[in-house]
Amino acid sequence: MVVLSIGIIYYYVIPEDSIWIPKCPWWLLTGTYCPSCGIQRFLHAFLTGRILEAFRMNPFLLISVPYATLAVIGKWYNINGVFCHMNKILYSRKVLTTYVILFFSWWGIRIIFKI
Repeated sequence: MVVLSIGIIYYYVIPEDSIWIPKCPWWLLTGTYCPSCGIQRFLHAFLTGRILEAFRMNPFLLISVPYATLAVIGKWYNINGVFCHMNKILYSRKVLTTYVILFFSWWGIRIIFKI
């Protein structure tokens, strides 16, 4: 229900134009992008069908969103061990290490190239 409510809000509200949508604290403190800067604009563009524009806002989210979705489904809905195999993969040391490396690499790329 909460996810649906957030989806409805981001479908109808344009984050740049709203005073009620919180701004990135990292951006406000440093003036540089964090790895998730653009997530609100990404959600709005994605939910309104502008996939390419969403990708341009933050390409790393196209990796993060499916991974996070599978991780949540695997943990919350693992009734009778249905998702045990998937969880072993998602939470394996290699996958988590790769994700963390990609996360910090993306952060560095955003700061260096100002994207």
